[in-house]
Amino acid sequence: MSKHRRWAAALVAALGTLSVTTLATATDAVAAESAGFAPAEAAPSCFSLKQWDDWTVTGYRSHAEIMNNCKFLYRVRLIWNNDFDGSCKSVLAGSGFGEWRQGYVPSVSEIRLC
Repeated sequence: MSKHRRWAAALVAALGTLSVTTLATATDAVAAESAGFAPAEAAPSCFSLKQWDDWTVTGYRSHAEIMNNCKFLYRVRLIWNNDFDGSCKSVLAGSGFGEWRQGYVPSVSEIRLC
């Protein structure tokens, strides 16, 4: 075997080993990351949600108001259909907050813990 062929064979073998090692490392990283991932939980059922739409000078607005009827403070966010989700807010027991989105279509699909 010539010098160039031996060198090419060694290079192919090294690249093959490198790609298998890289693939195994990437697969392990994805598995480890997904094992540590936990989906966000829905807020307890003691939260109440009220939604309505109204007409303003700029068009329709969709409103949502939640109330924490629980005994504890929770950090929650509103998950909106057809629009961006709300930010995390701390809600004391017996209090609440409201958000609105432009348009008639948006509505809150879920109150989620964060």
